Amino acid sequence: MIIAAYNAQDTLVRAVNSALGQQVPVEVLIIDDASSDDTPRVAEGLTRLHDNVRLIVSAENGGPSVARNRGLAEAQGEWIAILDADDAFLPGRLQRMTGVARRHEADLVADNLLFFDWQAQAVAGRALRLADDHVQQVGAADFVGQCMTGRSPFDYGQLKPIFRRRFLHARGLRYPPHLRHGEDFAFVLDWLLAGARFMLMGEGLYLFTQRIGSISSDSSGQSRTILNLQAMRDHTLGLLARPRIRADRALAGLLSKRADAIRDQAIWNRAYPHLRARRPGALLMEMLRDRRSWPMLARHLVRRHRARMLAR
Repeated sequence: MIIAAYNAQDTLVRAVNSALGQQVPVEVLIIDDASSDDTPRVAEGLTRLHDNVRLIVSAENGGPSVARNRGLAEAQGEWIAILDADDAFLPGRLQRMTGVARRHEADLVADNLLFFDWQAQAVAGRALRLADDHVQQVGAADFVGQCMTGRSPFDYGQLKPIFRRRFLHARGLRYPPHLRHGEDFAFVLDWLLAGARFMLMGEGLYLFTQRIGSISSDSSGQSRTILNLQAMRDHTLGLLARPRIRADRALAGLLSKRADAIRDQAIWNRAYPHLRARRPGALLMEMLRDRRSWPMLARHLVRRHRARMLAR
C-alpha cells in the first residue's frame, strides 16, 4: 500500500486507518513528499502505533509520480495498492478486489469510485453506472476511449487499480517522473501496452475526494495536485511515436482525440473560474474569445445536474 503524502496533515490518519482496516494483511508505505506542514509528525506517530506502517521521507518535492516510484521500489506484497492521502478505502475493498483478480487471472483490478464531498462529509454519487456485481475486462483501446479529458462521462485515468507486483518488476514499469497530473493514465496504459490483463468492477469501494464538492459546491481544500494540462497533452502526443502505437491505427486515433480533448479542457479552464465566481459578463467574454468553450460549458452543466440527481 503506497500513500504519497504532501501537506496531508488533516487527512492522513483517515487514509491510513482505512488501509489498516482491510480484511487482508497490509504493509502501508507513507512517502512524505517534502511536506511543509505537520504531515511528517503525523506519519511518525502512525509508525509508532502500527508495526506495519513505514515512513519514507523525500528531501525535496518531486510530485506524486516520483513519490510513488519510491514506494514501488520498497513494496513487498503480492499486490500494490495506491491510496491518495485525501482519499480512503471502504472496509473489505482489498479482499474483494484480490478475489476478482484470482477468478479472472488479472494483473490489475480497479473498482468503481464513490465521489466524496469533503465539506459536506458525504458520498456524492458513483463514478460509473455499473451494477455492483459487474466485472469486465478493459483493453488498451477501451481504456483510452474512456480517458477523453472533459468529454468522457468519467475519465478512466482517475481509477485506482491494484497492481500485481510480479508483473510490475518483470516489465520494469514505473510512473513517468515528469508528470504531476495525469500520471495514473500513463501508468495504467503502460501496463496495458505491456500485455497486462485489466479487470474493472462495478462495486464502489474507494472514496474519492472531489476537488469541488458536487453537494456543497465548495473546494475540498485538500487536493494538492498541480494541474498541468500541457504536460498531459505533450505526454499523450509523445505516445504516438511508439512503434506499438504507430502500428495500431485505432489506438493512435484515440490518443489523438485525447490530445484534442485535453487542449479543449485547457480552454475551458480559463472560462470556468468566471462561472464559479458568478461573473456572467467575464464568462461571456472569455467564451466569445474561443468558441470551443461552448461544448465544454454544456458538458459541465450536464455533469453537475447528473451528480446532483445521483446524490438525492
